[in-house]
Amino acid sequence: MFTRVQAEELLTEALASRSELSELECKSGMGNALQHALCATANRKDRNGGVVVIGVDEKFNVVGVEDIEGVQKLVADWTSQLFNTQLRADFELMERDGRPLLAVIVPPCPSGFRPCHLRRDGPFDGSWIRVGNTTRKMTPDEVRREIAADEVARGTVPAFDMSPVESADRTALDDGLVAEYVAMVMKARPGSQVGRMSVDEVLRSINAVAQVRGEWRPTPAGLLFFCPEPQRYLPQSSVEFLHLWGPELTSLGPDGSRWRANREFKGTLPQIIVAVEAALLERIATRGIIDSFRRHDEPEYPRFALREAIVNAVAHRDYTLRGSRIQVRLFPDRIEVQTPGGLPPPVTVDNIEDEQTARNEAIVTLLQDYDFMERRGYGFNGLVAEMRKAGLAPPQMWDDGASFNLVLKSHVLMSPEGLEWLKQFSGIDLTPQERLALAYLRVNQKLFNRDYARLADVTGPEATQALRRMVERGLLAMKSTRGGAYYVLTGKPLAPSLFTGQAGDDERILELARKRGRIARRDVVRELGIGEKTASLALRRLVRQAKLLKHGTRRGSSYSLP
Repeated sequence: MFTRVQAEELLTEALASRSELSELECKSGMGNALQHALCATANRKDRNGGVVVIGVDEKFNVVGVEDIEGVQKLVADWTSQLFNTQLRADFELMERDGRPLLAVIVPPCPSGFRPCHLRRDGPFDGSWIRVGNTTRKMTPDEVRREIAADEVARGTVPAFDMSPVESADRTALDDGLVAEYVAMVMKARPGSQVGRMSVDEVLRSINAVAQVRGEWRPTPAGLLFFCPEPQRYLPQSSVEFLHLWGPELTSLGPDGSRWRANREFKGTLPQIIVAVEAALLERIATRGIIDSFRRHDEPEYPRFALREAIVNAVAHRDYTLRGSRIQVRLFPDRIEVQTPGGLPPPVTVDNIEDEQTARNEAIVTLLQDYDFMERRGYGFNGLVAEMRKAGLAPPQMWDDGASFNLVLKSHVLMSPEGLEWLKQFSGIDLTPQERLALAYLRVNQKLFNRDYARLADVTGPEATQALRRMVERGLLAMKSTRGGAYYVLTGKPLAPSLFTGQAGDDERILELARKRGRIARRDVVRELGIGEKTASLALRRLVRQAKLLKHGTRRGSSYSLP
């Protein structure tokens, strides 16, 4: 549970940013919304509980609490009677602007009772959850997954990837694939016991089979590694790969098609990982690197980052969701990987570098044996480090409970264009980390605290202090929404060109079209710093000169190279 000191710090941060935090929610008074907040805080994915402050309205004005004793007694009654389990909350009296506030420090819902829900509504209508900085009702799928995860944690049922698939029998597993696995393990670990086991003993030792009514049947883990056609039994285990023409899912190509490639990869998980990686490497651009006076080409995304994104998706997706697949989308400027099921608790977008867990332990163990995953939890940290080493922005992430989304962007922050753009700040003494933050905002609209922490390789508190200093110096402005505080550049750039100063507007627009595939007027305005009227005239001129093709009309217009 949180301490009083931590609650005070969170409240100070929320009032300063005028934004709620994932760990803290503010309420002006009593009612259903407060009950929902208590329930959602107990259900937070990181299993740490949180703080609900009473006496702050939705605009983050301190309104205070008139009857502290009465409010505390009522909330104490709620936490002991309203929910399916008692929430042993702590109460702390605080003060801001001379007005009293009541902080309710809510513990995590105890194991065996998850998800916490209102008794009167039952688990499927009365379960609420804190996702990021918002409170909402849990979906039926989320409730079912939470119940299943609770049963697995208590050991009353096996994890899904270790449970028998009754529609398959032992013959679905290929002994040749098992032999290849054994040979690989023996090469890596010559003293392993698997070399002295029979095939069936090997399968049992790695949870590739499980017993049901006296018969050994394949588990999802077994099918995904040792069945030649695992999608016959687990159709949700394939991976969709889309190569898009433009920067949006709705972008159309010159021939009116939506994507350049649309493929579905099937087979065992090792086969899928290798195939998706090859498809990405085949289609992404390369960039020349000068090293020791010699030039060599490298993919525009680090190979480790590509593989890690794919491996994490197949390792941690929720295989109980049968109607959805992992989707890998390649855009001209980024790669998106969407994984069904969201992050496995207690991992969240904010603590992903520090927390380690496995929704599918048997699958993760096998991926480690196949040398696709590190055993020391280096994976995601390594992805961030490799992106930073390549001069790219840290991955962007969001988790809406239904899916986890990872985005890798191809913008090289300290490219020649980026360095040229940074010259506008030449009269200001900037640290290397501050220069990175400004370069990041050149190609991204928002900078969150966690983005700066990953970009500069610092802790969360250090990132907060650094960003506040940049605000004080007038370099950044802090904005806030109900979804959290973020930072933007102040005013208009002094020298907004993305490219060299000698290049005219037309050449810069054409270069942007070459990079993006398809652009709209708003892209020209936002990316190149050109005024709306000037952008419109330039686009019309390029269309008349047959240097650009126009698609659509009015606000829906977009442009591409012929």
